[in-house]
Amino acid sequence: MLNSDIVLQVLMNYKQLGRVKTLEFFSWAGMQMGFKFDDCVIEYMVDFLGRRKLFDDMKCFLMTVLAHNGRVTCRALSICIRFLGRQGRFREALCLFQEMETKFNCRPDNFVYNNMLYVLCKKDTSGELIDVALSIFRGIESPDTYSYSNILVGLCKFGRFETAIEFFQEMGRAGLVPTRPAVNFLLRELCLLSAKEGAVNEVRVHSSRKPYTILVPNVGPKSGAIRPAVGVFLAVFDLGLLPSTYVIIQLITELCRLGKMKEACEILKVVEERKLNCVAEGYSIVMQALCEYRLVDEASHLFGRMLSLEFKPKLVVYNSIICMLCKVGRLDDAQRVFQIMSKKRCLPDSATYTALVHAYGEARNWEAAYDVLMEMLGLGWIPHFHAHTLVDRLLREHGRIDLSEKLERKLESQILHKHCKAGQLEAAYEKLRSMLEKGFYPPMYVRDAFENAFQKYGKLELARELLQNMDKACEPSKTEIIS
Repeated sequence: MLNSDIVLQVLMNYKQLGRVKTLEFFSWAGMQMGFKFDDCVIEYMVDFLGRRKLFDDMKCFLMTVLAHNGRVTCRALSICIRFLGRQGRFREALCLFQEMETKFNCRPDNFVYNNMLYVLCKKDTSGELIDVALSIFRGIESPDTYSYSNILVGLCKFGRFETAIEFFQEMGRAGLVPTRPAVNFLLRELCLLSAKEGAVNEVRVHSSRKPYTILVPNVGPKSGAIRPAVGVFLAVFDLGLLPSTYVIIQLITELCRLGKMKEACEILKVVEERKLNCVAEGYSIVMQALCEYRLVDEASHLFGRMLSLEFKPKLVVYNSIICMLCKVGRLDDAQRVFQIMSKKRCLPDSATYTALVHAYGEARNWEAAYDVLMEMLGLGWIPHFHAHTLVDRLLREHGRIDLSEKLERKLESQILHKHCKAGQLEAAYEKLRSMLEKGFYPPMYVRDAFENAFQKYGKLELARELLQNMDKACEPSKTEIIS
């Protein structure tokens, strides 16, 4: 006896027959049974046809079942709507939804409504059907989490943020929690809107005989979109839901850009309590912002908190703290941070040393400035011209011409070594020639690098004269040997 169970088993094992024979069997079985299938068979067949993008066959199948007085369930129609929406056939999906009660005698349930909203809000990119989606949403007797979440995404997607916030608040009054993807999308779009706010401003020029309007950059930060973003974050946190770490970092970054450090620290505290994996990155962002706004006490407290939690601050964090302390004249604290940096095995870069050199130079502490600059050169970093000029002037003012010459010799050697490593032969040749004219002789490792660089490119003969002159100048005289 042919029945729905047998037909369903054959459909579920379609790989053994192949698609063509499976469809032929189903067509024959439908004729034999008058298309009086159980709901599960019809739903499976609709899914089977939708996955293979046989949309015309899918609609023909539904009409055939309807013509034989068969029953088409809400779930089967919902599957059709979803597949049509995924392929961008929004009008056909909407038409099928509107014909459910009149043609298929099937009242939509929340599953159908949610799939229709999913199609109109998430898949449609034109924005022409968002008002239709709002009218469909208002027709739902009891909207659920997915109904609200779909409409939230659609409203944000097409720039209707005020309405989206109203729906979010309405959802809270109904005691519903949005899905995590919907919260992520809402917060991300609000942060992007905040970043774009005031990027360009219109200014009316009246000084001309004929007034006109120009566009100028708006450097004054606004906070129109970031406030509801913070409100959404705190609201979902109270409901036990947290956005993704990427969105949290984006929110903290935007708050720091706007100078809202209190709110940024509040969100950072939430992240720390929940032990999310973005807490270290959040600390780094807030630390850099505090240093940029020169909030010394807050930055010092947060830096101590980072060390107590055994975080490993990044180089950019150390540089921000040291630069801030140097700018406010707290050189002892900057030196202590520099020592902590060494203990934590975080290698400084040129920005670290440059900040310290300038700070000691402005404080007229020539000894410390000289030591820091020599340490910088010893690690292979080339100081900025202004940093070298500052230290050199201080040394000459205090009568330390010997240290000034030593510093210049060290700097010239490092520049020569850099040219050799980069393969800049012409620049290296001119640099060594000028050094020899001044009576400066580079150390042995720089000489070897110079020789290897010219030998590598087959131009050793070009540099041999300079090397011989340098070797003769470095040879000790007979009097020195005897003595």
